[in-house]
Amino acid sequence: MEKKTTYHEIDFLLPAQRFSISFSYITQKGLPFVREFVLRLVHMAPMTKSQLATYFGFSRNETEEAIADLVDRGELTLSDSGRLMLTEKAGGYFNDIGEAPRLSQLQDSGAFLAFDLATFTCLGKDTTPDKWKTGIAIRVDDENASRSEALAEKHFQRQFHDILDKGLLSKSLVQDEKDSLTVYTVNSVTKIRQMPFRLTVKFQLDEEGRSVEREDFELLNSSDQVHEKITVELDRLTRRSNVVEIAKAMLEIGDGDTLKLFDSRSNALNLQFLDELRRLEENGGKQRTSFVGPIYSAANWGLLQKTLAPVLASRIKSKADAGQPRFLWLAPSDPYWCKSSRLSTALSDFLNKASTKEKKLYSPMVYLPVSGKDDRRTARQWEHELDLHAAKAHGLVEGFLGGNVEILHFDGEFVAVVYHFSVPPVYPVTLPLGFVSTDKQVVSEIGRLVQAYVEGSAGYERKNDCGPIARLGRTEKN
Repeated sequence: MEKKTTYHEIDFLLPAQRFSISFSYITQKGLPFVREFVLRLVHMAPMTKSQLATYFGFSRNETEEAIADLVDRGELTLSDSGRLMLTEKAGGYFNDIGEAPRLSQLQDSGAFLAFDLATFTCLGKDTTPDKWKTGIAIRVDDENASRSEALAEKHFQRQFHDILDKGLLSKSLVQDEKDSLTVYTVNSVTKIRQMPFRLTVKFQLDEEGRSVEREDFELLNSSDQVHEKITVELDRLTRRSNVVEIAKAMLEIGDGDTLKLFDSRSNALNLQFLDELRRLEENGGKQRTSFVGPIYSAANWGLLQKTLAPVLASRIKSKADAGQPRFLWLAPSDPYWCKSSRLSTALSDFLNKASTKEKKLYSPMVYLPVSGKDDRRTARQWEHELDLHAAKAHGLVEGFLGGNVEILHFDGEFVAVVYHFSVPPVYPVTLPLGFVSTDKQVVSEIGRLVQAYVEGSAGYERKNDCGPIARLGRTEKN
């Protein structure tokens, strides 16, 4: 099996709606043993009471009791010739000679179910409401949204047995093996609310560093249809190549290793070079670990936490006041940054681990790119995207290292650098590639770069640090 490397994980938000569905269904039940086989025998040919008694080995009283029960149910009658015959009602239990009789019943039921608005796949009954944030919204046809109730009715009937098999309907509909259900009619479909259905897409490389086809969505009936819509969104967000700008940023940082990981002819990431660099870092005492993917991915965030853990442990144990070193997170100007629910987990870690009940361990600050302190539109977008975390973030005039580099810098301890490579058409989305370093000189030099930009200005009275995101673009009241 070919080895694949995930270089990005991005969440896409597929519009979905939850419906209240009321419907009637027909259930066909099997009959008790004696009742079934008496009717089957008589269905094959009318017979006398004595013939029936001989076949089953019944006594006279047992035969009379069995026949009386079926007569009372309106299923057997006695002909003029003294033979037992099926009534019209009982004849309706059979489709063919020799088949088992099935008793049909019409019943009412209802369900609360969610369907996506692209493929109208039933997503379940207990779908947790998500939020329209930290993801890329997928656009669906307007007609699907305007006719959603009618389309949900149609697809509910089509998918009824799949929905039943998945246990998404009332327990009263779960029948024994003899039972079969069919929808008789859908009485009503009422839309309750609209919500996003989050799809996490892994963008992967093969062993040659080439982008591979995206995997199907197991839950959806038509992955191709949704992937087409995702491609439309990716095309809309495509940017020109920024390899030259990142090369300049590397010179400023003093990183002579990362750019060598790309094949000069194809511009593709050479995974063999990356593996060799990692072995060199591990065995050569370089105090550096390279990685591919967003810093907030599970694996890379684990790497950062592994680096942070001994720093925090030392500060917790120390009785001396080590001050409150700054831990800064500078976000890049990249359209795919923060388009994953993983970021919220990482931000919570970043902010919550800053202190214990006894002491403050570091002073965290998130810097988010804006065009200036009057950039109300971008500030409101950040507030919507990051929710409560945005309240603890500042706006920073975009342009730090070309806007293509993300930095997490802990004063005097370590630094994480992530380059967000845009290499169309080699890769459909940005390729994050970077390293974590505990080398004091590297930490210090990058710290000076960060400090100079954060404390600098873009012109007269235009500081790069625009202040709290929540205040940007707002008119101060006297």
